[in-house]
Amino acid sequence: SEQNNYNRYVILSKLYEELAFQGKQYAIDTNYYPGTMWPEGFRYIQGYSTIPYPSLTFNLEGNICKKSLILDPDADTVVIRYEFPEKIPDMVNLYPLLAFRSFHNVIKSGQKEFVADEDKGSYSFTDGIYSLKISKIGKFINKGLWYYNFIYPEEQERGTNSMEDLYMPGVISISNIKSPLDIAITTDDNFSGNFPDILQRLTGRGKNNEKDPAINALRANSYNFRLKNDLIAGFHWFGPWARDTFISMPGLVLIEKNFDMAMEIFLNYVGKMKGNLIPNNLYNRSFERSADAPLWFIYALYKYYAYSNDSSFVRSLFKNVKDIINSYISGNEDFSLDGKFIKVSNAPMTWMDAKNGNTSFTPRTGKPVEINALWYNSLKIYTYFCKILGEQPEKTAIDILSGYEDEFTGKFIINGEIADTIDPVDTSFRPNFLFAYSLPFPLLNQKQFLEKARLELVTPYGLRSLSPRSNKFAGTYSGPVMERDRAYHNGTVWPWLAGPYITACVRNGYDAGNLYRFFSDLYSMEMVPEIFDGLSPGEPRGCIMQAWSYGELIRAYYEDIRKYSPGTTVKRGVK
Repeated sequence: SEQNNYNRYVILSKLYEELAFQGKQYAIDTNYYPGTMWPEGFRYIQGYSTIPYPSLTFNLEGNICKKSLILDPDADTVVIRYEFPEKIPDMVNLYPLLAFRSFHNVIKSGQKEFVADEDKGSYSFTDGIYSLKISKIGKFINKGLWYYNFIYPEEQERGTNSMEDLYMPGVISISNIKSPLDIAITTDDNFSGNFPDILQRLTGRGKNNEKDPAINALRANSYNFRLKNDLIAGFHWFGPWARDTFISMPGLVLIEKNFDMAMEIFLNYVGKMKGNLIPNNLYNRSFERSADAPLWFIYALYKYYAYSNDSSFVRSLFKNVKDIINSYISGNEDFSLDGKFIKVSNAPMTWMDAKNGNTSFTPRTGKPVEINALWYNSLKIYTYFCKILGEQPEKTAIDILSGYEDEFTGKFIINGEIADTIDPVDTSFRPNFLFAYSLPFPLLNQKQFLEKARLELVTPYGLRSLSPRSNKFAGTYSGPVMERDRAYHNGTVWPWLAGPYITACVRNGYDAGNLYRFFSDLYSMEMVPEIFDGLSPGEPRGCIMQAWSYGELIRAYYEDIRKYSPGTTVKRGVK
């Protein structure tokens, strides 16, 4: 991944692996080709696990091979370990299949020229721009061949590039094998660690002592999202996004008491403010603008103070908070203050931001309910900061807050329904109203809407983004891009919304233990994805791991289910 823009590249697509026992060869690889699958190494799999690292166990007609993979958290390095608990193979042949391309694209034969070389410690491969090194073990036999027509079924379904050729520079042939056999692969100049060293560093970072193994696993896996001064929104294709970062921060950073990292994140975004606002994306100008990222910044700073009691850092950013508030009051081409409320002019400006070309599938222009709950909370947080810092709040903020609660309920509750937006009114039943219950300064306490959410939106894997009773409801997130974009916020289930739902319910008298038991399948997942289908059986979709899915589940667990106050010491791992 390039650090300046988080573009990701596939350098080594895979290792094609052959093992020989007593003169018989076994390929443990599996590939799709047009109309066929070859080899069928998956048939040898007899077990797998993902914690503490991914591993597969192959039974090769009585010969056992355990393959494990570990990623160095501090370098672009992966180490593969092969263990042979019984018989040692006569030979292991590894065929590197190279791509050296953006993960959004595919490569065809002849598009690149590769050079293979070797030095004292590694075999190296380059296309003249990027380079790859593999541990120098065994003997490298030069081949220089293209392998054709690899098929990617998931990309076929998505309607994107789905057929690729890969370059095989040669075979690494290994004899005189000892168990374990470790192969390090890196794009760095030097190898930064071996399997035990990397495992020790990973274990130290993710170690905690909660009695609940599900929470231990969630917290351990949550370390994967951490950068030096930001959070990756999701794997594999998201970089950092401000909205996701500040929503995720309490669960991923503050509960771990990693206040140094939190400060780095805040300063990273403050240093790149535009028009006194926090950009939603620091690396792609097309996605800079939003109506909520600056307000989530203020929310996260309030949470930072609640967990750290660090008023000096809050003071250092207090001017930025005031600037954000004043920018909303002044307005811009995307949103403006209309009476007491924020009115959104352009689309999409909220977290429901699916767009394809000029088509916005959930435009939500007008006055979105969660934007105005966030706006109210930002004003309340601003006046709270004024109090703890000995500052005088500006009169405009005080005037807006005066009577805000009554006007909010009077405008957004229409004939017994909670509106998703007003001016124009849209009473589509979506989960966005939950933030008026769950944010630090709530505006709603009526159980009727929580009950309606329980009946129409809540699933064991999170909340639907739209009620199935709507004629716009899409229950499956699949197919070509347009179909998936249409479904993205129109029925698709979002795990991260379980967090505000749990908070809202606990605040209004629901039993915390029952809520945890209801979402136990979600909390117990080895990897919590971005989304699920809105209809049963609720297939996981989108990113395989999503930061705010983890962040909100962890935050709600400690703040609402376990009822830790933010200042409470949580058993944690190393920073």
